[in-house]
Amino acid sequence: MKKICSFLVSLQIIFLLQSAFGGHMESFMLKNNIKVIFNKTKGVKVTAVKIFTPVSVINETLNNAGISYLTVKLMTQSTNNRSNEILANDIENIGADLSCDADYDMAGLSMTFLSEYFDKASGILADVVLNPAFNEKELSFEKQNIIAALNSRKDSIGRTALDEFTKIFYQNTPYAMPVYGTNEAVSKITREDLIKWHKYSYNASNILISVAGNLDKKIVKESLEKYFVQIPSGTKFEKPIFDIKQSESITKKIKGKFNQAYIIVGFHAPDISNKDFVSVKVANAVLGGRMTSRLFVELREKLGLAYEVNAIYPLRREKSYFAIYIGLDKKNIDLTLKKIDEILKDFCTTEVDEQELKDTKTYIKGLYIMDRQTVSKQAYYYGWREIIGQGYEYDNRYLKDVEKVTTKNIIDVANKVFLNHSVTIIINPNAK
Repeated sequence: MKKICSFLVSLQIIFLLQSAFGGHMESFMLKNNIKVIFNKTKGVKVTAVKIFTPVSVINETLNNAGISYLTVKLMTQSTNNRSNEILANDIENIGADLSCDADYDMAGLSMTFLSEYFDKASGILADVVLNPAFNEKELSFEKQNIIAALNSRKDSIGRTALDEFTKIFYQNTPYAMPVYGTNEAVSKITREDLIKWHKYSYNASNILISVAGNLDKKIVKESLEKYFVQIPSGTKFEKPIFDIKQSESITKKIKGKFNQAYIIVGFHAPDISNKDFVSVKVANAVLGGRMTSRLFVELREKLGLAYEVNAIYPLRREKSYFAIYIGLDKKNIDLTLKKIDEILKDFCTTEVDEQELKDTKTYIKGLYIMDRQTVSKQAYYYGWREIIGQGYEYDNRYLKDVEKVTTKNIIDVANKVFLNHSVTIIINPNAK
């Protein structure tokens, strides 16, 4: 009976994925060995193209922190062939939008447009990747913007707490810094630095192209081959190994300029290549992230201790963290810390109820499918899975792995995560 139920659930998941995304997935290589992932969709003739590189914050140092974001941001401003105005006009003339992104484990570019303009869009994107101008005036302007953004983080109690948490948790590794970098490092980055970083990041040995849209594969392949084959190979990405050792729990109290208080309690958690990561994701959804989660119900609904409460488990190539964060009144700090400890100890000893687990999985599936309704998101997630080493096919298998998670799996990972040393940040206007 269990096997039949499991089979029916798998069929249901496959049906949901096909209904949500449609299309046909495949991959191919360009002549210069750039890998292309192509998801041929149905319906509206809109296409999204994402250019990924694994060279990002994970490869940065204290001296060049923020260079990944600054590089890709300047790439969208102008090229050696197109001034800022001409580039903007060329993009607008095909009704497209060009954007950039940088995170801890990837960086890249994105463009969405009507499928009929695929060839023109490919030409623009290739020019942006191949020939960024790194104009000195644009560089100066963007550096000012980034420094202003970094300074504004200090006006947010949540970001202030998170920045302090990651700095202590990740010690002297690249993950310890904000994606935007630091004021000191960004102010010193030169045009020559950007040229070198671009050469490392956006060469044929590192680039991945992800395409999702309603158009023929022949058009995709011919256009990408025509424009992107010019990109030369180069130094291949190497993932640094983080040596993070924590021999004891750490608590840091910070005197805040805010009226309220804030707490982050974090624990070491597995990286994305670890077999336990799916179980931790499910545990994260049980504890936080929704109105019926354990932390929300216990700390806010029942006890009224928190303004906001949630749990986060970011997926990382290297070691990640499971963190609980809470905005609260300063008078509730001690009681809240005590209750968090009680909730986590209970979570490590009492198995999750089957109905609660079922409801949590339904919640995860709903978010997952709704988040992949657009071609832009589909191109992003398939490419992201590939660039971090899981393989693009895994995005369609993820929900099957979620369905396999048992109450025993959750209690096992809870004991692995929550019984180890923690890092706690407490922002309190009355701290000494």
